[in-house]
Amino acid sequence: MSHYKIGCCVPGASFMPEGIAGTKSDTLSELLAGAETVKRAGFDYAEVGVGMIMKLSADETTAAADALSEKYGGSFRIESCNSFIPPTLKIIGGELKKGSPLYDYVEGAMMRMRILGADTVVFGSGGARKIPDGMTKEEGLSHIADFLSMCGDLGEAYGVTVAVEPLRPSECNAVNLTGEGCALSSRVNHPKIKYLADAFHMFHGGEAPDALLSAEILPVHIHISEPDRSYPGKNGSEYLIAFADALKKTSYAGRISVECKIDDFEKEAPLAHDFTDKYF
Repeated sequence: MSHYKIGCCVPGASFMPEGIAGTKSDTLSELLAGAETVKRAGFDYAEVGVGMIMKLSADETTAAADALSEKYGGSFRIESCNSFIPPTLKIIGGELKKGSPLYDYVEGAMMRMRILGADTVVFGSGGARKIPDGMTKEEGLSHIADFLSMCGDLGEAYGVTVAVEPLRPSECNAVNLTGEGCALSSRVNHPKIKYLADAFHMFHGGEAPDALLSAEILPVHIHISEPDRSYPGKNGSEYLIAFADALKKTSYAGRISVECKIDDFEKEAPLAHDFTDKYF
């Protein structure tokens, strides 16, 4: 049995290069069906893409929360979200004041998260946070830090923590290593800004599976998949097993979400659960 609370991302509206196609026309039904599959597979909670919940009206968001509450009585819900900012909304140079597209998007997303009961959102969003050519890394990070400060203030109002996700260099040129995610969250120095550890990106960034043993500050959330982005347990799993062993030597007590490429969700979700439950 897992040491941690384990969850799974519902397919749809992901910004992963290997991600599943976007949401269908009936997003509410898709979200509820995906959450039910996650629950049936044995997971403790569901994680969904912000792009999915942004397709819901306020009434539909409430209907989703009510439907999950009625069915599971509070024992299972959507607890976290990912794929925060779409690449069409550029963070570098973007306006951060109320009424701007970026501010309104973040507020609208967090409003929906509060209704659903989600308290954490993962900030990967490589396309949105990419530092443009001709700008120094430090200047770009300053823009991202300002954006995160705005998110922190909104997160305080809506009860949502933002987890900065380090991404492999092929996906983004800003914040690639776990230590860089930790450093950026420390730089912002806001109680609602933390960082995430993602085993997939750690592997492709050349980080050892026990890198978190030397971290001064542990992450607030974790994502896992195989190094080829398939579901945990599909291909060898040496890195994931070593990562799990190292993680258990730390005081980490947060959630772990399976975030992977899905070919057959009904078939693969239970397999991902069984591996995660066994090794984590």
